[in-house]
Amino acid sequence: MNQVISVSKTVYHHHKDAIEALKRRDGLSYRVLDRVDEEPIYIDDNFVVRLWLTLPHREREQLALFFHSLDEAWAFAVAHPEPQTEYPALISEYGARLRSGALVAFPTETVYGLGADATNEAAVRSIFEAKQRPLFDPLIVHVASIEQLDGVVEHLDDRAKALIDHFWPGPLTLVVPKGDAIVPIVTSGGDTVAIRMPDNPFALSLIAESGRPIAAPSANRFGYTSPTTAAHVAAQLGSKVSAILDGGSCEVGIESTVLSLATSTATILRPGKIGPAELKPIIGDVVYADSAHSATLESPGLLENHYAPTTPLYLVSDVTAYKDDPNVGVLLFDRVDTTFQGPVRHISNNEDPLEAARRLYWAMRELDGLGLAMMVCSPLKEEGIAVAINNRLRKASQKR
Repeated sequence: MNQVISVSKTVYHHHKDAIEALKRRDGLSYRVLDRVDEEPIYIDDNFVVRLWLTLPHREREQLALFFHSLDEAWAFAVAHPEPQTEYPALISEYGARLRSGALVAFPTETVYGLGADATNEAAVRSIFEAKQRPLFDPLIVHVASIEQLDGVVEHLDDRAKALIDHFWPGPLTLVVPKGDAIVPIVTSGGDTVAIRMPDNPFALSLIAESGRPIAAPSANRFGYTSPTTAAHVAAQLGSKVSAILDGGSCEVGIESTVLSLATSTATILRPGKIGPAELKPIIGDVVYADSAHSATLESPGLLENHYAPTTPLYLVSDVTAYKDDPNVGVLLFDRVDTTFQGPVRHISNNEDPLEAARRLYWAMRELDGLGLAMMVCSPLKEEGIAVAINNRLRKASQKR
């Protein structure tokens, strides 16, 4: 029977010609919905796929999966015609794989993670091997409930409890005293552990189904651009992963804030979406770490060079200086009235820092696949989540 892709009136109104082209390309049919209330899966405006699911350990809910293009959203709908039966079965299967010591890549709101049982040394070691990651770079442990922290942490002080109550699930990682259940390789032998609860229904369902705390760095080769789609994971890790759970594109798009509570004053080790403005009302003074690190790293993301594309990326004050070079790709945030001879990817169409974070790694990968001589980008104004965006750009760029 010919598959029919459902689209809302809004997306049809905005993208009629593109939908017709996709229909002809794939030989499929589509229908425009009059009502979407109980529609199992459909494509909505802004490249969002909406679907109703009852995942293991969760109530029935409507998920909104973000995509960067109509083509990506269409491809997801084509690949998953019956998500209501497919995804509960996948969660059950992949949870069992995690329990058995296998690697499973899964979506979070930040980036895709490469998960393994954090209590299983052989499983965790396979993360380092798959990513070609040095053993001195520790991992973040992900949980689906506060109860799963039993044995993961030695204790939580009042600051940690307040932050968990306010920000979890969400893109905030806390560095706290390590418990006995976590094997030493997770923390690179350190006595603190980085913990977080991701704000993604697929991740929470999978972690709960595994019954284990899950160590999960970004699901890519060490040092390279972090993955924000399942296709990114497959491109870099492929057969090194037992399974990849496709949950669309990551909504935040950059890694979590890492906050160390191992000191008297809470210290941001890695900036992210949640910054001092959000943290200070909850726990008081917060400082950024300086560039000097101890022999044992407290969390991932602290190395000077990271998140890099294979094509050299340079931070420049004025990207328009490269407008006449067709071999230079441009990552653009600000609106400019300039025609570039080389390819351009807008990390935001509206000068929106949240959108820029969501699109940053996707745009970098888009340009990275074009065989260019180099890429250029200008830093954003240093405030809010742009602090984290600039941090990733600096670490990904070539040092002159």
